[in-house]
Amino acid sequence: MKTKAINGKQLQDLTLTAVLAALVLLMSFTPLGYLKIGFVSITFLTIPVAIGAMVVGPSAGLFLGTLFGVTSLIQAIMGDAFGQMLLSMNPFLTGVLCIVPRALMGYLTGVLFKLYRKWIKGEKVLPMIAGGATASLLNTILFIGGFIGFYLIYHNDPNFAETTVWGIILSVLTLNVLIELATGIVVSAAASRALVQFLPGGKTHGVDRDEWYAETETSEPTANAEEAPTETPEEEKND
Repeated sequence: MKTKAINGKQLQDLTLTAVLAALVLLMSFTPLGYLKIGFVSITFLTIPVAIGAMVVGPSAGLFLGTLFGVTSLIQAIMGDAFGQMLLSMNPFLTGVLCIVPRALMGYLTGVLFKLYRKWIKGEKVLPMIAGGATASLLNTILFIGGFIGFYLIYHNDPNFAETTVWGIILSVLTLNVLIELATGIVVSAAASRALVQFLPGGKTHGVDRDEWYAETETSEPTANAEEAPTETPEEEKND
């Protein structure tokens, strides 16, 4: 049975995905990944997910987003107050709420980033800013949507006091969104842009990434090309 050899770009993508997965795990179980304020946590784990989705592609975003969700479920099991409340009502739905929104966030960020590249012609930074913002916003919207669905099913449970539910939603939609959006845009876009520029052959998104990078390069003529004088045949003879 013949096996296909892994080419340089595939190996680079696998290596970068593995590094970002290790970063997700490191951030998940250290203070680097979460900023706890009251009953809810502000997460910075969308950053490595967004980087993978933009630099490698939607499949990497899906994998890293799923890993992010699994670590969220582990955090809930290990004693997070909000997670413990949900687990006491329905462990299965808690797992779905932790994993599915994060997996979709990673995948959709990669898909939408491809569209941003097509819509924003001749730009290398703006599509990445849009991608970083997309990851943060999708993480919030999908999670809150799932949480509201969870609440509608178990709204009669004594753990779900009306003030607690709306307090959580308001906190996530205000403070969480602002901080996660700001850090997601700055760090995700900057790190992704650096990887695209400096990795060997590091463009974005598989086969078509060289074409996209070439388009952005040709839209920005270099100073050397403008300044370099051209010699006429007569000048060459005189030399």
